[in-house]
Amino acid sequence: MIATTKFSGARLVGAVVLGLAIVVWSGCGGGLSTSGSEPTSNGMTITPSSVTLRSGDTTQFSAQLTGSSGSMNQTFTWYVNGVATGNTTIGSIDQTGKYRAPLTLPTPNSVTIKAVSNSDKSRSATSAVTLQNPIPVLQTLSPTFLPVGNFMLNVGGANFVSGSKVLFGGTALSTTYVGPTQLTATGTATAAQVGTVKITVENPDPGKSDSAASMNAQVGAAGQVSVQVIPATTEITAGSSFQYRAALNGAGANTAVKWAINGIPNGNATLGTISAGGMYQAPATVPVPNTIQVQATSLADTSATSTGTATLTNPAPIVSAVLPTTIPVGDFTLVVTGQKFASGAVVSFGGTFLPTTFVSATEVTATGTATSTQAGTVQVTVINPDPGSKTSNAFALQVGSVANTVSAAAAARLLEQSSWGVNPASLSHVQAVGMQAFLNEQFAAPISTFPAPGDNDDMSFVQKRFFTNALTGQDQLRQRVAWGLSQIIVTSAVKINNPSAFVAWQNMFQNDAFGNFSTLLTDVTLSPVMGNYLDMVNNDKPGNGTNPNENYAREIMQLFSIGLEQLNPDGTLQLDASGSPIPTYGQDTIVGLAHTFTGWTYPTKPGATPKWRNPEYYGGPMEAFDSHHDTGSKVLLNGVTLPAGGTTQADLTAALQNIVNHPNVGPFISKQLIERLVTSTPSPEYVGRVAAVFADNGSGVRGDLKAVVSAILLDPEARRGDDPAQAQPSDGKLKEPVLFITNLLRAMNGVSDGDSLSDRASDMKQEPFFSPTVFNFYHPDHIIDGTMLVGPEFEIFDTSTDIFRINFVNTLVYGSVSGTTTVDLSGYVPLAANPDQLVTAVAAVMLHGQVSDNMRSTLVSTLSGISDNTRRTKAAFYLMGSSSQFQVEH
Repeated sequence: MIATTKFSGARLVGAVVLGLAIVVWSGCGGGLSTSGSEPTSNGMTITPSSVTLRSGDTTQFSAQLTGSSGSMNQTFTWYVNGVATGNTTIGSIDQTGKYRAPLTLPTPNSVTIKAVSNSDKSRSATSAVTLQNPIPVLQTLSPTFLPVGNFMLNVGGANFVSGSKVLFGGTALSTTYVGPTQLTATGTATAAQVGTVKITVENPDPGKSDSAASMNAQVGAAGQVSVQVIPATTEITAGSSFQYRAALNGAGANTAVKWAINGIPNGNATLGTISAGGMYQAPATVPVPNTIQVQATSLADTSATSTGTATLTNPAPIVSAVLPTTIPVGDFTLVVTGQKFASGAVVSFGGTFLPTTFVSATEVTATGTATSTQAGTVQVTVINPDPGSKTSNAFALQVGSVANTVSAAAAARLLEQSSWGVNPASLSHVQAVGMQAFLNEQFAAPISTFPAPGDNDDMSFVQKRFFTNALTGQDQLRQRVAWGLSQIIVTSAVKINNPSAFVAWQNMFQNDAFGNFSTLLTDVTLSPVMGNYLDMVNNDKPGNGTNPNENYAREIMQLFSIGLEQLNPDGTLQLDASGSPIPTYGQDTIVGLAHTFTGWTYPTKPGATPKWRNPEYYGGPMEAFDSHHDTGSKVLLNGVTLPAGGTTQADLTAALQNIVNHPNVGPFISKQLIERLVTSTPSPEYVGRVAAVFADNGSGVRGDLKAVVSAILLDPEARRGDDPAQAQPSDGKLKEPVLFITNLLRAMNGVSDGDSLSDRASDMKQEPFFSPTVFNFYHPDHIIDGTMLVGPEFEIFDTSTDIFRINFVNTLVYGSVSGTTTVDLSGYVPLAANPDQLVTAVAAVMLHGQVSDNMRSTLVSTLSGISDNTRRTKAAFYLMGSSSQFQVEH
């Protein structure tokens, strides 16, 4: 028998991988001036020799070795202020010389670009870059109807900076910078300004500029009742909802209006309907004509009306899956499933429109012929017709057979990191389709859900479903990411022992796992589960000597988004002049957020009347009550002050955007997701590459979790162990208990309804959904006792849990975990006649085929002493399953 070895903490240290992939955004335009060539410096020129650039814009530099050096290797390493490839503070530059200015101006507002010859490091040339503020973009204005007297404006757009001013008829208003997309301003309109007043935005020096577009505000006379529909014009997609607002002046306390669509009170099914509160629900099918008139009439003076125009368009289709995922060269039929398909939608196959049949809003079929020149990957999209023709996301389809370029070891390692465990079928599939195609399939796989519990169900109902989803669900990667996120953003049944709560909680993570982090953080914040757990629900404005509860305000920053100290883009700590970490926030920010998060209660149960302090219920997001919201100004992160007068929803939205846009979020979340999927101690370079994708997915989108997950799994540091010659003994992590359990069951072709598996996980100190604290079952920065190595999962590993792990393997192989959990090793028994062949087959699913010579020799020797092939097979699984080589992923 093989003795179970102690886990080597050294396997858990991430090694350094040189190089940082920088994602470069395309330029915004309108902010570039250059001057010609740089005189030679050590036989090199750089073009342009100087340039003026606005923040966020890009420009292309080129370098050239001159004279006798011209025949040398014309490749260069690029630096910004002496930093190779630059960074987010001073701007980044790629290997081709394309420079992207930082989004926020540095101090001073100039940088130096330097090119150094790769063939002769003594040769270099430099160029001076002067950075300016961007040109502001004005997009929205609210309200657009103002009374004579004091007013406040909310201005939306892009490229706003600290110091931006809102101009009212050319006069600067008192302006508060909320963020790059929002300003608020206050002023006083005089009787002389009754009528139309032009609104613009001005950005300060350096590069002082005004918004190219302007908007108009209407100043009304005192005593006159007037109505304005906001917005006056808009585009709305079929099937979606849109909130209209009516701004009234002179109506006194009676601010009510009645709504109509094309003159029909409250509209109808063909044109869409509108509620008394102005919520418009567009019809599922675009009407003909596709424009409607939305009318608001004051109840204080029915002669006061206003009309807005809406253009209805088809929505952007969403492709979830294309079957089959691999087609032959020749004729084929595709079944495309997704959402928001419109009648007349067409499937595009590599840019060629196919004959398409509309089945429903969630399915279309198409036929075509693939040529031999298309062998490989072809992008499939769906295009909805006019009005508002839009194209879906692309889905990669494989044409022809795929060359087997993925080794069994590489496929098994990817499955360890992206699924609940390797089994023979999944191993063969990844080898057949390749890593990227497998990830594409996983991103499109149907979502495994948690159904509503019955009246008599308890938390075991949710726990059992957790394990059955893990063992059989098609969406293995989505489940792993959802579980990982739920260990960063934690609630616990220790406080909320309610299966309905955790069905809603886990379904939220399932739905948001590949979405945007901003959406996830919003859903988390408004979840009544989180509201109950960290006391945001029924958090009231100050009064009677009480202040708002600060629990959620503190943990959303400390644990769920940015952490306690300022981080560099690679996740390392920023230090002040004395070498101490720099805090990310202070008590004033905690207080500010606590006051921001007031005015929310449980959702209203069906059939009940909404009220403040609704009874406990988890069937939707929390509901806002403005009368219980603190409307004073609040201090947020980075010196931003939320102006007074905001609503419950508006203040929450602004605060969450303030958090999401903090530079710490990318490295903070990226590092923990790497820990959950790949390795306990990723190198700073690994974290930096993934954080760069969090900051920009390549299309200018921040917080794209799908792109982040792909970057984590395909990063060179994640994949270097695919080749045994490149494997690092410092890579990997200890399998957490639930992953240890599912890995074993999937490797042994296990079948289970999940009964008693939570009890086994509890023995190992990780009972699903019962985290002992908001800090999860283990801390992400836990240091293994007696070492300097990070190993989060080791915090719950001790002599007791080690024995429980080994006993679980023994019970699974030789005994019975429960009457509804079984394993099937029959496929391996025929191989047992040859112990060496048996070891190879079992190791393929348990150790990604990498067995040391010493381990193989010991296993073969031990197994050869067992004559019965069934017992020999069981022994092989027991010995490998209880070994440190299996329990620690490498």
